Amino acid sequence: MYKYFLWGLLSWVSLHTQGQSYTKAETQVRAAIQNYIDGRNTPEVALLQKAFHPKADLRYIKQDTLRIWQGSDYITGAANGSKQDCRARIVYVDVQGSAAQAKVEIEYPTKIFYDYINLLKEGDEWKIAVKTFSAASTKKKKILFVVTSHEQMGNTGKKTGLHLGEVSHAYKPLAEAGYVIDFVSPEGGSTFMYGTSMNDSINVWFMKDASAYYKLTHAYTPQEVQAADYQAIYFVGGHGTMWDLPYNTDLQALTSTIYEQGGVVAAVCHGPSGLLNVKLNDGSYLVKGKKLTAFTNEEEKAAKQDKNVPFLLESALEAREAVFVGADNWQENVVVDGRLVTGQNPASAHKMALEIIKLDQLNSK
Repeated sequence: MYKYFLWGLLSWVSLHTQGQSYTKAETQVRAAIQNYIDGRNTPEVALLQKAFHPKADLRYIKQDTLRIWQGSDYITGAANGSKQDCRARIVYVDVQGSAAQAKVEIEYPTKIFYDYINLLKEGDEWKIAVKTFSAASTKKKKILFVVTSHEQMGNTGKKTGLHLGEVSHAYKPLAEAGYVIDFVSPEGGSTFMYGTSMNDSINVWFMKDASAYYKLTHAYTPQEVQAADYQAIYFVGGHGTMWDLPYNTDLQALTSTIYEQGGVVAAVCHGPSGLLNVKLNDGSYLVKGKKLTAFTNEEEKAAKQDKNVPFLLESALEAREAVFVGADNWQENVVVDGRLVTGQNPASAHKMALEIIKLDQLNSK
């Protein structure tokens, strides 16, 4: 019963998050929150007054003491401020009758605010009644997860995309180690997922983390991220990568820059396809002469996809003069060569993440 409940949860989240299907009430609540976000960041008093109830207040802890800030004073203070350099995301909205709650994350260059907003419907309008918030430094180390945007398995008529297990099994240890993780894909937004078994406890953990799942299904485009912000870049696998990641020059530039600035480059399963055409400043291929691994030719044949993929990844990496180190089919296999970390298949994602952490710690000493 639990398995089927989680399968249903996965389907519901995918439908409502990726399809952006909201009820009328949730749409109105999101509009009120957007007025707050835009009014704060512009700043524009009229939008803030539209977003907040006249009797609203803001609550936070300072020096272990509860502080209450009147909404009118907050609006006055914002009006005297300047335009803010930030990115905001509405993580979730929950509406019940005339009450609603939402979580909003607002990220500035050096700080991120976590807003928990309670709204009430008065007449036909939703208004913010209470905003409780906290802030944290964004100077934590950041890792960029690269996922595919491609969803068609060649000419088979079947779907492909990214492998969820290769996201979740890497994401959990990295997040628990304190890293901030962002997602990027060639087209941004969401991508079809497979490897979504809810018998996998780590997949379940990931799907229950609203912030993590939101980031995955709202990936940035390469133009929206800066290489200087990241200490590592990780190419998630999934057959879809074979069609788009090798040819995306913006992702290649991000990867090269992160590596040249002393960062770690990692990839698992079909993810190393994104490294095939990455060149360093001296014009050489990143993978040339490096020991690495990826989904092997034998694994591709065993999966009966060798005739469907555009090329065999092991052979393509060897053509780039990489030193390919394979293991038996489906066995955990992680290869580290300097600041390049690669895993052979989904079973290798967790260990690969641990190697990223180990390398980053060594480089920080």
